[in-house]
Order: sequence, then structure tokens, then C-alpha cells
Amino acid sequence: MWLLATPVLAQEPVQRPPNTAQNRTLLADTLGAIHYLTTVCVGRKDQSWRSRMGEMLQLEALSTYERDDLISAFNHGYRQQQRYYPVCTPQTVSQIAAQKRLKAEQGQILSTALADPYLH
Repeated sequence: MWLLATPVLAQEPVQRPPNTAQNRTLLADTLGAIHYLTTVCVGRKDQSWRSRMGEMLQLEALSTYERDDLISAFNHGYRQQQRYYPVCTPQTVSQIAAQKRLKAEQGQILSTALADPYLH
């Protein structure tokens, strides 16, 4: 009995939309903002958002320029929120939480847009 080997069909590369680079940059900025909004009240022990940024940098095939651009966007998001909320006080804790929820929603929209070509 002969076993017929069926060739593995090559999958076509995923066609990413033209706004992928912009969405990645916006997501990096959002991750930086959420990272700051998390650490301003609980301290630097929570590095989960910085870790997610690191994962994105590892998963994406980036040129040195693109990588530097995303790191710069992350730092921009962080510093921008730091200017608005330099310290966590009883008066600002609810504002910080609301801003964090807003940024999380933005991040969800951006990550869904980036993942969408892979889901179809």
C-alpha cells in the first residue's frame, strides 16, 4: 500500500491594511499611557503593560526605525499621562481610573484592528 503524501498548501501571506503602521504606533502610545496610569497609583511593581509592549515588539517583524518609533510612541503616551496626573491623590484617583478605562477601550479597538487580517 502506497501512502500518498499530500503537499501542504502554502498559505498566502496576510495582507495587512495600509494603516497598520499607524495603528501599531497608536497602540504603543496607548500602552505607554495605560502603563503610567497603572503605576502612578500602585507603584512600579506592576509592569504588565510594559511587558505587553515588549511582546508586541517581539511579535512584529520590525525594522530598527519602526522599533524605535514604537518605543518612542510608548514613552510619549507615558509622559503625556504623567503631565496630566503627576501624582495619585484621593482627588485624582477616580479621574485616573476613568482615563485608564478609556485608554483600555482604545487599546482594545486598535488591537482588534491589528488582529483582524489574521482572523479572516
